[in-house]
Amino acid sequence: MPHFLIEYSQKGSDEDRERHRADHIAYRKGEGDRLVMAGALLDEAGAGAGSVVLYEADTLAEATRFAQGEPMMVHNIFTLSSVRPFRVAAIKAP
Repeated sequence: MPHFLIEYSQKGSDEDRERHRADHIAYRKGEGDRLVMAGALLDEAGAGAGSVVLYEADTLAEATRFAQGEPMMVHNIFTLSSVRPFRVAAIKAP
């Protein structure tokens, strides 16, 4: 199945982000194995600057629908920077 790299920029505060964190985590966990990797982007001071997701989907449209349904998007905390095809070359096992 193809992979897509999804990048969000944060426009809301870290407090806003924390307020919706439970819905955000539940949404992502609800995708099961399709969510390959996800994590916060930080600025130099360690504050939230956005998020990156590596997601498996059949099509770009499907990956974009997932990205747009993100609770942080719905609550105007994130803006969607990009959704693009991504070729995995290597992944270090945890």
